[in-house]
Amino acid sequence: MSCKSDPCALRTDVTNPKRIFWLALKNSRVKMKFSKSEIQDLLIKFYPDLEEKEARLLMSIGTYKVFKSKEIILKRGRTDKKFFIALKGSSRSYTIVDGVELNCHLRSEGFLMGDAGSFDETPLSLLDTEAITDSHVLIFDFGELEQIALENPKMMTFYLKMMKEIIVVFSHRINSFVTMNAKERYDHLMQWNPLYLKSTYDKHLASFLGMTPLTFHRVKHKK
Repeated sequence: MSCKSDPCALRTDVTNPKRIFWLALKNSRVKMKFSKSEIQDLLIKFYPDLEEKEARLLMSIGTYKVFKSKEIILKRGRTDKKFFIALKGSSRSYTIVDGVELNCHLRSEGFLMGDAGSFDETPLSLLDTEAITDSHVLIFDFGELEQIALENPKMMTFYLKMMKEIIVVFSHRINSFVTMNAKERYDHLMQWNPLYLKSTYDKHLASFLGMTPLTFHRVKHKK
């Protein structure tokens, strides 16, 4: 039997283009996950006040996961206090009203993502959080972070910065809808985080900004 007719040839012939393609794909998947040192470096990059010891402490209460596009990262109906830091990729939190998905939050790498309902005395998450692009996240419980912060001054500083970040995000969100028109909301978002244009689909940006896709298209391309 010739090699060409041998079904095993694809597995053994390293010069076969298909073989090379699948090997490359396999290798890319193997490299998808970050190492512990890479996660630590990213945390320090995103939060410069964190030192190695505190970054490792945060990692010790966190769970590192990788999600494919459109996979649910955090599901609504939860009664925990789970949040995550986006290490790579972008995600959205949304609710469904009359069968229509409405984006409440969009976050890209380097930012905190979660549901404010988790801060209630009886926490109940009202939003689904979904990966827009392939996403690397560090999921942790805010309750555990609070406990560590009470015992570690540097972690308390980090905890307070997390809380401030949440307040700032909500302040921007409320202010943009109360005081700005569609074009101003778009410009404000792009100034705040231009990465959204590269990491988020237009339909998700339109929903987040309270626009129809057509209005968003007009605003985006308006000179």
